[in-house]
Amino acid sequence: MIEEAIQYPALIKYLKGFSNYTWLYYCDGRKVLLSKSLCYFEKKLPGFFRVHKTALVNPHYITDFKAPPGHKMSGSVLLKDDLTLPVSRRRWNQLVDSLQTITVQAKATDGLLADPSYAAIDSADRPASSRRMRQVWVVMADEMKGSLVRQIISEKWPQWHLQVFETVTRLQNALQQEREAEMPAMIILDGNQDKSVRALQAIKRNTRFRFIPTLLLVSAGNPDLAEQSYASGANSVIVLSTDLTRFIQAVEKTFRYWLSTAAAPYGAARMSTALG
Repeated sequence: MIEEAIQYPALIKYLKGFSNYTWLYYCDGRKVLLSKSLCYFEKKLPGFFRVHKTALVNPHYITDFKAPPGHKMSGSVLLKDDLTLPVSRRRWNQLVDSLQTITVQAKATDGLLADPSYAAIDSADRPASSRRMRQVWVVMADEMKGSLVRQIISEKWPQWHLQVFETVTRLQNALQQEREAEMPAMIILDGNQDKSVRALQAIKRNTRFRFIPTLLLVSAGNPDLAEQSYASGANSVIVLSTDLTRFIQAVEKTFRYWLSTAAAPYGAARMSTALG
């Protein structure tokens, strides 16, 4: 029961301890009570932050943090859904550097990608981390699923940089402005968005982008969309479940193949020019 409950840490938002019991709070609203202390889960979940003697937090769900307002007072972290948890004074100095690094990076990326003017930003002005690493571009309108994909990449494939776009239009705009050396090595489109197939067709018709492996995510029970996507040049069509556990399983299998086994092209535009 315990191993099953923490099998996919990305689903866990935070944990609250009470003596020898711990509540696990998941990102989809579920919660589970387990007969283990918070110290036990702190060892099992080394990427989580112990912000208080009663709280262990998944840093990917932290949206902001506030320093202690006065001497002998606690600081706090703000999680998604506007939940605030205290940060004890003796833990504040241990956590603040890590919290700053994670939240600043997340805000920098999300701020750029949420802004339609992103396409006009020169790639030299993008965060240095995104320019040094090979990139995966994903269209994912669902904020919760987008967060899960970010965690999967950062934990299992940290050598890749993930950029998440809310719409295919924003991805296409950014793609048109990208320099050859900064092209994504893989694109994943949300098939539930109306313009996804047309965006796929446009990518595969364009001599600059057609060599970029482009995948489409579709819901179960939509064989016509899968067939249309393959006919439009999709390199793969991935069927996703609405169940978040199965969603993570499918995403991990997809990334394991495309990021670890398959050879993604370097400089799709240069390959296109060389091959005519």
